[in-house]
Amino acid sequence: MRFEISYDERVWAIMPEPDAAADDLWIAEQRMRFADGPFGAHVDALEGAAREALGRRRTGGITSLFFRPDAVPATGVLHVGLVDRRVDEREGALAWLPPGTTPRIDPAVATFSTAVVPRGRRVAYVSDRDDADGAPLAGLVYGLPLDGLTGYVFAEEAHSDVIGLMQTHADAIVGSLRLVA
Repeated sequence: MRFEISYDERVWAIMPEPDAAADDLWIAEQRMRFADGPFGAHVDALEGAAREALGRRRTGGITSLFFRPDAVPATGVLHVGLVDRRVDEREGALAWLPPGTTPRIDPAVATFSTAVVPRGRRVAYVSDRDDADGAPLAGLVYGLPLDGLTGYVFAEEAHSDVIGLMQTHADAIVGSLRLVA
């Protein structure tokens, strides 16, 4: 089983699988996307972010998406997948965080439902890790309890303004998820 994903191509790009030998083409597509737009002066930095993102993509049935909205010069990475286990929800918000994540303060938790997920959790947190400039990193996780499986959507840690912007677009992705064989 896996998730079928619908997404706004003006905001997201699905990263190629590592064995597809399509990295150079994908990088060129990301570069062309920005070259003639309002962020053309930053195209080298945006290309660098795309190359770095490819190094963080996941494999094994996990879909990695590159966040690169056309209205703001920001980038990030979102992963969507399923695991063959149930999360112990008695642990609260911490149960949904990626392994090794320690929040600096109590995470903000919201409950939601979709056509596939009757009671999901969206957890936004401030990490105990800082970026190179000393600013705290933030993260976003959607916990999707399903029958015998756990779905998840999580953003890699980034500046809080980027995570906030990603959330406004990630909610639509989570709402679009469908299970397929």
